[in-house]
Amino acid sequence: MNKFYEQFITKDYGTLPNAINIVSKGFLLFALLIIFSFGILNPIGLIISVPFFIVFILMELYMSKSFLEYEYEYYDKDITISKIIGKKRRKVIGNIDVRNILKVSNINNIDKSEKIVRCTIKGLNLKEVVIFVNDKNGNKVGYLVGLDEELLSILKKDNSTLFNYI
Repeated sequence: MNKFYEQFITKDYGTLPNAINIVSKGFLLFALLIIFSFGILNPIGLIISVPFFIVFILMELYMSKSFLEYEYEYYDKDITISKIIGKKRRKVIGNIDVRNILKVSNINNIDKSEKIVRCTIKGLNLKEVVIFVNDKNGNKVGYLVGLDEELLSILKKDNSTLFNYI
């Protein structure tokens, strides 16, 4: 029987992401309105609209860096880690086959030279561990994840030699 479990990691950002999203789209719309009202090739319209485009781009960059969420999907001994950026875009960060995990470590017990990808939000009540696997190129990479009790118990059943000691 195949097991499926989904863990969503977020914190309460309130209405700020939606407000920033609406305001940034307003800047983009206003810049386009200026360009089309002066004419597409008119240099005055382009010059006036450039600051609005710059503010739009800066707001979108702020959204992509400030409002991050993560999702772990466990299905049949495979974990897919996705990053949700600015409550709009989803990017798969990695796939972990539980049977091919090299080691599981506490964040305080890792070597500084090891490559770590943060896949969790600081300050939540989760068990933070680093799961090391080989990537597509055969290089060792660690994923810093925050596991809730349910996902941790599933992983302990699937790979008890690695997960029972964290």
